[in-house]
Parts: sequence; structure tokens; C-alpha cells
Amino acid sequence: MKKRQPIRGSQTPTPTPSAIPLDPNDLAPECIRVDKVYDWVFFANRYTNKNFIPDEEAREAVSEALAAGQRIEVQCETGDPADVACTATIQENGNPGRVLIVWTVPVEVTILIDGEEITTFTVRTQFTDEIMLCVPQGITNANINCRATQVICQTGGVLMGPDPFGPMIPLTVVLCKDVQVEFPVKLEVLAKFCFPRPNNIPVPADTINCDLSLLEFPRQCPGLFPVDNCECQATAVTRNEPTAAVFGSGIDALTVAGLSTLRAEICQECSLGDSTFTYSFTDTDAGPTPTPTTTGLQGDLSFTFNPSSIDNVTCGTDSLTATGEGVRYFDGVPEQVFYELQIFTGLLGPIAEGFRLILRNTANVVVFDSGVVEALVEFDECDTFADLLNNLDD
Repeated sequence: MKKRQPIRGSQTPTPTPSAIPLDPNDLAPECIRVDKVYDWVFFANRYTNKNFIPDEEAREAVSEALAAGQRIEVQCETGDPADVACTATIQENGNPGRVLIVWTVPVEVTILIDGEEITTFTVRTQFTDEIMLCVPQGITNANINCRATQVICQTGGVLMGPDPFGPMIPLTVVLCKDVQVEFPVKLEVLAKFCFPRPNNIPVPADTINCDLSLLEFPRQCPGLFPVDNCECQATAVTRNEPTAAVFGSGIDALTVAGLSTLRAEICQECSLGDSTFTYSFTDTDAGPTPTPTTTGLQGDLSFTFNPSSIDNVTCGTDSLTATGEGVRYFDGVPEQVFYELQIFTGLLGPIAEGFRLILRNTANVVVFDSGVVEALVEFDECDTFADLLNNLDD
């Protein structure tokens, strides 16, 4: 038996084995480049037009067949929807914006007379749509992807047409259309399937823009016109109503029995400018021989009063007060005075509604006070702009 010989020379030690690394495939954020869909609509339309027969011999044959009462059939084929051409033009960018789309649909038409084919030709019908799409700034015509998904053609036979075109072929094309607005973007997304929306945004009517600066007006005069509306309105009328009036004031005041006649219309139509009244007092105490008084007043104290202005009207609960200037006439002699006319309703006591007229001289001293006089009164509040604004705030 042979003996094993030792291996001579240096020996390389066997390396210690290391673990095999893993190739990870964990879920991690990824950035992808995709076409983002900014808008997507699907809609269908029916178009009808008339087409002439291009072949002259076929036109003559159809005309003769129509005249002879022969049976004429028209068949149409639309072919592949991919053959439909469309071009989109952005007329106005926006959200939404206005887009014009032109569709060109090839239709193959075959005419038969008594079941025998006499001609076949291709009609290229063209239709337009104006729709509203999301086309913000940066989106161009190249970003609009339009296509036909289905084409259906129908024909109703042959119509007689005017020379030189001869008989006309009516064609009705139903076109199902898919329009998308796309733009390439870089996204990190979680996604789900989405579907088109209906074509339900109406196209706004064209408007004519005019330079409104040509319609500028001079500024209004604030505080002068227009005047504020009255907050209330009232009318009062009475004739020869018994009155215990007071002439003068203080210790010189004199009570005089008489009759009052008033016709007042204050703030008709809720306008201060539509206000007027007249008043007269008839002295029933005056006798044939006047008795002197300590006030210096004597004789017949009857007078008439007409306002020359109605400057202000203030409103209270079921009442209003008008103030201004006017002229009082004693025996035709005018006297300038200031007045305060009160008209009220809803009073407690023997007089439920009536008026009171107070006159003051230029020194602001009371020279006449009718007291409360019964009258027929109509009173109502006015709706003002302030009321409407307050209701809006509520």
C-alpha cells in the first residue's frame, strides 16, 4: 500500500463563507412620468346633411329611375371609428375654457336600383362641436386628445335635388365621441380607475363688450338730491271741527273757541316732496263789539295758514310731526311764522285720532296752539332702504 505524500508549498486557507445579500423590493415612493387628465368628456350627437352623387352617369341613372318610379335603395357603411379624423382648437383658455372640435367622418354610400348596384362612393361629412373644457394656461391644442368610439349612419332614401347637382342623398350620422385634455407630469400617486363626466357645461352666449367709461356721469350732489325717503306717511282731514285754541303763550295766553278746517297730505308715496296742507281757524267768540284784552289781541282772530316749505318729517309710534315755515293771514295781512304739525292716531281718550298745529313767530315764541283737534287720519309706515339692509343683516 502506498503512503500519501504531504503537499508541499504554501497553502491558501479556505475563506469563511459570507451570507448572500437580499435584493429588496419593499414598497417605496416612486416618481413616474404620466399624462395627467385635466378633463374628460363623453357625448354623442346626431348630424344630418345632404350629399350629391359624384358620378355623372350614376346621377342620370338615378334621375331616370326616379322618373320611372323604380325602387331605389341607399346603403351606407361607416367603417372603423379610427378612420374618423378630428382637430381641436382652443378658442379661450380657462376653467372652463372654450374649445372648437371639427370631426370628419368618411361614409361609404351604395345606391341600388331594383336591387342592382349602380355606384359606390365615399362621402366625407364634416361636423363641428363647441364645448367647454378645463384648459388652463399652458394647455395647447396638442394636449387635447379627441376620438370617435362609435359611428352609426342612416339614410332615408333619395331626394330630388336642383340642377346641376341632381338627386341628393340625405345622410344621418350618429357620432359617439371621447375628448380628453392631457398634459405630461411627474407624479407620486395612489390611484383608482376613473370615468368620464357628461358634457353638461353650457357654452355661454357671445357677448359684445363696450367701453363703459363712455357712460360715466357727473357725481351726484350729496345731501341735495336724491332726498331720503320718509319713514312714515299720513293724511288728515277735518272741516269746522270745534277747537279750543290758545293764542300767545305764558301769562299773555288767550283761549279762543273756534272751528278748525285742515286738509293735510304728508309724505304721500313716502316722498317728502309730495307733501302739502292747508289750515284755517274761524273765531266763533268774535262779537259785533270786540272786547279789548291784556294781550292786545282783539276783534276777530280768524286766520288762514299755508306752509311755504315742509322741511322735515319725524315719525313716532302711530304719529308723525312735520316742521317748516309758512304764512299766516289775518284779514289778508301776511305774517311769516314757523309751524309744527302733529298728526296722530291710536290715542286714549275722547279723541282717538287727530292733529295739533303750533305756530311760532321769528323769535321762536308760540303765537298759536290749536290743541288736539279730532280729524279723520290715515297713517302707515314706509319701507326704506335702511329697513331692507337691516333685514339682510338679520
